Amino acid sequence: MEGNQLKIQSMNRLQGAWSPWIGMIALFALLVVTTGQPLGAQTGGRQVFGMVLHSSDPMTLSQGGFAPVWGTQSPLRSLSNPALLESGLGRSYAAAWVQRSAGLGQGEVAWVVPTPQESRWTMAWGARFSGTGSMARTNPFGQMEGEHRASEGALIYSLAHRFSPRWNWGVQGRLYSSQLGGYAAWGGGLGLALRYEDPEQRRAYALLMDDLTLVFRDYLPGSLGQRLVPRRVSLITTQALAHLPLRWTLGLQHLENWSLRYQDPNDPFQNRVFSLNDSDTLRESALSAVSQELFLHLVLGAEINLGKYLRFRTGYQALSRAEWSFPERTGGSGFRWGLALETKRIRMEFTTFPQTLAGRTSAFSLTFVPH
Repeated sequence: MEGNQLKIQSMNRLQGAWSPWIGMIALFALLVVTTGQPLGAQTGGRQVFGMVLHSSDPMTLSQGGFAPVWGTQSPLRSLSNPALLESGLGRSYAAAWVQRSAGLGQGEVAWVVPTPQESRWTMAWGARFSGTGSMARTNPFGQMEGEHRASEGALIYSLAHRFSPRWNWGVQGRLYSSQLGGYAAWGGGLGLALRYEDPEQRRAYALLMDDLTLVFRDYLPGSLGQRLVPRRVSLITTQALAHLPLRWTLGLQHLENWSLRYQDPNDPFQNRVFSLNDSDTLRESALSAVSQELFLHLVLGAEINLGKYLRFRTGYQALSRAEWSFPERTGGSGFRWGLALETKRIRMEFTTFPQTLAGRTSAFSLTFVPH
């Protein structure tokens, strides 16, 4: 009898541990089946809701512009990585604003719903919005015909569950809205995250699948229908050093698409096989091609504690460097830096980075923790 009871208890524990994953897998399978084949990055699928897919959180931006693995000091982290939600964030509020290049402004707010301390579930609500201001409207002949505006918004719900002392997962649902002049589009999105942390080694890992976006209605009805825009898969690790006030982060982004390079067929230094004449051919080695592709997926970050309340952050994203660098002006594109000032209840963060000819992007956030 006791043996049967132990078997039943162990089966219940196993079912409780696997129940979140069963729901996540079923939801993802439903999305894939109902939306058909995902769009490729070259088809322009990211043009819909492209503005609000980017974070406004200064810490996220300073660490290379992708979801962090640690940092429960602000609920803004949960908008990028829902697995970062913890019960200790209950009743905290945060707001951020980023002024991007080309006059694009974007902001976001987040609020963690209070839950009992013994609960392993944590939830948060958030909103993200962006706008371009007034832009010139022209006809097909390039003649001015007035002005129009473009804006996007997203309502975000995040839920996290710690099913083990070292493991927790998070799921995020989004509702998108976009306005482009007299046209409108709307849709929904899903994000999934899994995180493992080792307090003894001061190390953490995270696997994220983000930007699974369903376009329910495009700007022109019937042009897209319900289709799944490109998703983004990231693998990230971080570790705090034992004897130095330093934490480093290493990540690989866009793992769903290995080839991120743009191949110019007229450039012999970018094209893998380029015929110089009838007898000479310039070929790129396989090792060079693989190393360059791998480098474009790389994201680096670091945080240094400058005392009890001040932190300095820096990051590097190779893909951003490749996209924003020009032969005549490389500048500091790809490199980022930021500062964080933290007290017991109020935390302020700032990040800035250049984008060469497009200008500079700067972000600021304020977090309030009442307890």
